[in-house]
Amino acid sequence: MTPYLLVAALGLAALVQVSLLPALRIAGVYPNLPLMIIVAWALLRGVRSAMIWALIAGLWLDLLSGRAFGGYTLGLVAAAYLSGLAAQAVYRPTIWLALAMAAVVTVIQDGIQLALLLVGGGTFSLPDALLRLVLPEVGYNLIVMLAVYPLLAWVNHTTGQERLPLE
Repeated sequence: MTPYLLVAALGLAALVQVSLLPALRIAGVYPNLPLMIIVAWALLRGVRSAMIWALIAGLWLDLLSGRAFGGYTLGLVAAAYLSGLAAQAVYRPTIWLALAMAAVVTVIQDGIQLALLLVGGGTFSLPDALLRLVLPEVGYNLIVMLAVYPLLAWVNHTTGQERLPLE
């Protein structure tokens, strides 16, 4: 995949995340498409490739979201790293590992966002945040991962061992 196409594709995913997906809210939450893309790619291609994708997608999200700058990038890079480590620990990643990692990194990403809210002077109730934000988002992201992982597995198979210059 060419670097320009990658930057454009991740930019499009970020744009969808901040513009279209909020319209799909259920109980106040919506899925995190870029996070699921990063997790799936980390499982399929490993830490190094996913870290590059996470940095690009995170910067796009930080620029477009209006939230604390760096929060998305930090969460996506952490997700890429942890998912890449999980991929190395198994013989061949499957959809089951993708679903497990989707749940884990959603909790981590939301934890980072909540910590940034606290640092910025905001307040929230932890039990409410877990029950009304984190758990529903985990469920939503699991549904999204069921579509994202097979799609990126096909992209991975189609592109073979083609790598970016930085990889």
